[in-house]
Amino acid sequence: MHYLLLRNRIKNLYDRAKLVLAKLLNDVETLDSIKNIPGAEIFSGLTQDLELTAYRNMVDFQEYYNSTLDKRLAVEKYFASKYKNKISWIFKGYCQWCERDTDFLADWRYSDGVLPNYRERLVCSYCGLNNRQRFVGDYLKKLLKNRKEVFRIYCYEQVTNFYQHMARYLSNADFTGSEYLGHNKKNGEIIAGIRHEDALSLSFDSGLFDFIISNDVYEHVPDVKIALGEAYRCLKKNGVLIFSIPFFVDERITKQRVTINEEGEMIHLFPEQYHGNPLSQKGSLVFYDFGWDILDYCKEKGFKDVYMVAYYSLFYGYIGNGMQFIFCAEK
Repeated sequence: MHYLLLRNRIKNLYDRAKLVLAKLLNDVETLDSIKNIPGAEIFSGLTQDLELTAYRNMVDFQEYYNSTLDKRLAVEKYFASKYKNKISWIFKGYCQWCERDTDFLADWRYSDGVLPNYRERLVCSYCGLNNRQRFVGDYLKKLLKNRKEVFRIYCYEQVTNFYQHMARYLSNADFTGSEYLGHNKKNGEIIAGIRHEDALSLSFDSGLFDFIISNDVYEHVPDVKIALGEAYRCLKKNGVLIFSIPFFVDERITKQRVTINEEGEMIHLFPEQYHGNPLSQKGSLVFYDFGWDILDYCKEKGFKDVYMVAYYSLFYGYIGNGMQFIFCAEK
């Protein structure tokens, strides 16, 4: 565990070095500096308002999303063109998790080299959380605000910056975190301070947690329906599963990239794809490209209400692909 935490600290130091470089080169964007960008008049992030809407079906989402997409993408592409030969640049804004003005670091990490991966970057200079992590953290914080009871919360992560922040700063929450440490480990086993859990067979009692948080985990499990069923089982009545996933807004049907046969062998239906994993240099294999039927998957497991929470704002550092989103499933 000490090695993993050290690795996270090194990554944070590298991001801080990029922030310093951007400031030295004056590669800094403010709300005032981008008012004349083509399309900026409808770019909601130019104000201090946070656009936040719940959607329960593809039709309603697409109606709004398509009405704003082209101009928002024009603005996002403008930054990509302006900084295509730069290592990093800064958006000045406000971190809702830190509750303070901040510098959001943008760069080309995790990108295709054409457009920045805004979802995985826009790292706050204070907390070190990226775009999607900051939103999930603040969304949870607002759900717990002014509530006197202590909430039991489970995260499918433990060695990450996100988990450390949630466990440390949410005073009315009792946090449990875990990592997947391998198929030969026992669920609930503590190894070098890290708890092992398999999302397909959690070791927790039924009805234990008020909230379960999953940050880009479900695309990596062999059977997402079993994982959703386990989350449902472990939640209390009226508990909430909050999850982020790489999501394909134009697809109704989820594409399964990998299956496992009766002999336990993986059958790749599409070229192998991996995402970053703090416990693996190779990364985590992607099993699913999710579409809108993920809402149906949740309902099939018993969740009474399932919806996308769509959000967007440059001021709060929530941009990318014209819209950002997470999902909530209420038991």
